[in-house]
Amino acid sequence: MTNLPLSQSRRSFFREGALWLVGGSTLLAQDGKPNGDPLLRVGLITDLHYADKDPKGTRHYRETLGKLEEAGTFYEKHRPDFVVELGDLIDAADSVETELGYLKRIHRAFSAVCPARHCVLGNHCVDTLTKAEFLGEVGQEGSYYSFDRSGVHFIVLDSCFRADGEAYQRKNFEWTDANVPAAELEWLRADLEANRLPVIIFAHQRLDVANSHGVRNAAAVR
Repeated sequence: MTNLPLSQSRRSFFREGALWLVGGSTLLAQDGKPNGDPLLRVGLITDLHYADKDPKGTRHYRETLGKLEEAGTFYEKHRPDFVVELGDLIDAADSVETELGYLKRIHRAFSAVCPARHCVLGNHCVDTLTKAEFLGEVGQEGSYYSFDRSGVHFIVLDSCFRADGEAYQRKNFEWTDANVPAAELEWLRADLEANRLPVIIFAHQRLDVANSHGVRNAAAVR
């Protein structure tokens, strides 16, 4: 395939793409160049849950830095156009100061291995912090936005809102109450209507299930 025609369906776009899963890191590539190289490589990484605290259950928080370094080696080899961190970059903390410390440390490491990157908000990102505090530290202006790259339209969604529309922050939520609020849905509708490219959406909470791990109004998003 030499290009992504406007008539190509979103489902066929995903079906004809390829996924490589290596060492906890994911690389999405879309075939397209005459020499067989993909038009685009996107690195995916998620749920790093970095924290400077002792292990709990299956979470070994301090080991995140080493695992991120391994992912960096993988990305250096495969050279993605950009990397998307799909949420929960940090774990919860008891104070804003402590959680900002976690974020500064892991974002410094993440920046070193992934110069071109996007961060999706996860519930743990704003367990103690506000969205403004998190986004300010990682250098992003908004929690949801879109951009085009190599003939593909990418959308980053923020589903860290309660059913009443209140944003997650300062431990004011239950993680099972994930929603995309009305204003964001209107923005999404307008963004999609103005676009004619294949679309990929990034979100922390799932949009394809109707259980506690999904966005409660996922049907409206779809």
